[in-house]
Amino acid sequence: MKIRIIHTLLLFVCFFAALPAAAQDPQTPTEDEILEEEHIRSKAENGESHASGARDDLGPVILGNPTQAHTVIRVGLSFSTLNANGTINSEFSTRHFPAADISHTAGTVYLIDRASGTVFELSTPGTIVHVTRESSTGYHVSIGGVDAGTFAGPLFFEPTDETNQFRIENIRRSFTTTQVPRYRGAIELSHAGGTSTDRLHVVNIVEIEDYVPGVVANESIASFHMEALRTQAVAARGYAIANIGRFRANFPYDIDDSTQSQVYRGVISEHPRAVQSSNETVGLVASYNGRIISALYSSSFGGYSDSNEWTFNSPSTSLPGTNGLPYLRSIYDGDLATPPDLTDDATRDLFWSTLRPDGYDMCGRVNNRFSRWKINIPAASIKARLVTGRYVPISGNITGNVTGVVVTQRMTGSNRIARVRIALSTGVVEVRGWDNMRNVLGRSVVSTPSSCPAPSNAAIASNFTLTNPSRLEILTNADGTFAGVNAYGGGWGHNTGMSQYGSHGRGLAGQTFLQILKAYYTGVDVGSYPIDIGREPGTGPPTLRQEFYAPNAVGTLVVRPENLKKLVVHINETYDIVLNEEELASGTVSIDISPYLVQGLNTIQYNPVGRDGSATVNVNVQ
Repeated sequence: MKIRIIHTLLLFVCFFAALPAAAQDPQTPTEDEILEEEHIRSKAENGESHASGARDDLGPVILGNPTQAHTVIRVGLSFSTLNANGTINSEFSTRHFPAADISHTAGTVYLIDRASGTVFELSTPGTIVHVTRESSTGYHVSIGGVDAGTFAGPLFFEPTDETNQFRIENIRRSFTTTQVPRYRGAIELSHAGGTSTDRLHVVNIVEIEDYVPGVVANESIASFHMEALRTQAVAARGYAIANIGRFRANFPYDIDDSTQSQVYRGVISEHPRAVQSSNETVGLVASYNGRIISALYSSSFGGYSDSNEWTFNSPSTSLPGTNGLPYLRSIYDGDLATPPDLTDDATRDLFWSTLRPDGYDMCGRVNNRFSRWKINIPAASIKARLVTGRYVPISGNITGNVTGVVVTQRMTGSNRIARVRIALSTGVVEVRGWDNMRNVLGRSVVSTPSSCPAPSNAAIASNFTLTNPSRLEILTNADGTFAGVNAYGGGWGHNTGMSQYGSHGRGLAGQTFLQILKAYYTGVDVGSYPIDIGREPGTGPPTLRQEFYAPNAVGTLVVRPENLKKLVVHINETYDIVLNEEELASGTVSIDISPYLVQGLNTIQYNPVGRDGSATVNVNVQ
C-alpha cells in the first residue's frame, strides 16, 4: 500500500465516467422471474418512491426547471442495517452514517480535506478508508488500518481513472443478490445542519447520465420491452433534473437513493437493458408548455388511470382536489377504438371483475398478476383498519361492530371507489381518498389466489396493499348480518400518470417510447430538458450546452423569451441559428432544426446576448 500526503490547494475535480457499452442480451426466464419478484418485494417493503408520486409529505414532485445545463447531481446514499446472519434488515435505513468505509476499484484516488487542502494519494485499489465523525473534533480518518489524522472536512474522494467505481464497504444493496454497492463519479463525506450529531452523510456526486442507468431497473423491471424502459429512463431523468436542490436546505445532497426520491442502487443495478435504455434517451425529459412535468408513474392501472386531483387531492379536505394538472388526466389504457363507458353500473362491474384482452397491462399480455384481483375482507378486518387518520367520523364512535358498507362517491374516468360510508353498531364513519381506501378496502387479509391464469397466477401475499377497489360485493352471514366484502379491482399503485406494465404492453404492441409518453401524459412534449437562461449585468455570456438523443433526427427548437435582445444557438458544432430582438419580441419561437440533427446524440449550445432578458429554451424531438 502506498499513501502519500500532500499539502496543497484543492485539486480540480474531473470525474465524468464513461457509460458501459449498451447491451441487448436477452434474459433467461428464470432471471426475469427473479428480477420481477425482487421488484415486487422491494415495492411492497419500501413503498412507492417520491418520484412515483406516493410521498405527499415531501412536497411537490417537481420543483422546477434548472437555470443551467446541469450535468452533475449529488445523491445522498443510505446506510443499511443487517441481521446477525449478514442479510439485510433495512436496506434504506437512514442517510445518517455512524461510519463510512470507502474503497475504490481502479487507478489512483485523491482523498482531499476541503477545509485545509490536505490531500492523500490512494494508489492501491481495494484500500479501505474508514471515517467517523465527532462534532467536537471533525472527521477521523484511517487508511488501510493506519491512523491518518482528524480533519475539518468535508472529505472528497476524487478518482483519476474514469473506469473507477467506489465501494461503500459497510452497506449492502439487493439486486439479484445481496452485494456491496458500487458507484461511479466521486464520493464526498459531509455534514450539514440537518445531520444527526456525530454522524456523516455519504454523497455520490455523479453525472446525470451515469445516474439514470442505476435507477431504471429499480423503478421498473429489466425484462420489460425496451420502449417501456426508455420511457422509464425519460421519467427518471426528468425527476432527477427538476429536483436538484430538494434537500439542500438541510442536507449536503440534492436527492437521495431511497423511496424519498427514486431508488438508486448504483452500478450493481445497471442491468444491460437499463444501460441501453438510458443511452438511447440521453438528455430527454417530458415537458408541458416549457416546464418539466411531474412524470408520476406506478405499477399498473388495470385498464384505466385516474386524474391526479383524485389520487393526490389538494386541499386534502376536497375530493377531488383543485390541483388538477392538464397532463395528468385519466385515460383508458387499452386498444379498443371506443373505451368502455364505466358510468354504466353493469359495464363498470363487468369491466373490473373480468380479465380484459384489450388492456395493455393485462396478465394475458404482460403476465401482470395484479391486473385483476378479488380479495375478501371480513367485517372484523374492516373494523381493525379504522385507525386514526384513515376515517372521518360522521356520528357516534367506532367501538361497535361494522354493520354495513355503502359506496357514496366514485372517481371520474376509472370509476374506482373514492368514498365509502361505513356503519357500525355504535356510529358511522367515512373513508375517503385513494390512500385511505386502499389501506381499508384494497389490502389483502390472507394469501389470495390470483385472478390470472399461469404463468401470472402467483398468489397475492397476505397484508399486501393493492389500490382502491372498483367494486364491492356485500357478504352476509346466515342470519342476514353483515359479514364483510369481496373487493374487486385492477392494478397496483396510485393509478396516475404512466403505467409501467402498461408501457410494457404498449411496447409489445409496437409503440415507441415517444408514443408511450404522450399516451400517458396528455399534451406533453419530449425533448431536451428546458433551461431557464439569461445573464447577470456585468458578466460574460453563459455557455449553456446540452446533449440530447434524437431517435429520428427530427426536432424543433423552442424559445420562450422575455425581453431577450438576441440569442445565438449553435448546433452540432457546425450550424448557427441567430434570433434577433424583433424575432424574439413576437412571443414563443419554434424552428424546425431537423436539417441540422443526426439520428442519435446531438449537442446544442445557447448564447444569450445583451445585458437583460431571459428565456426558456429546449429542443423537442419526434
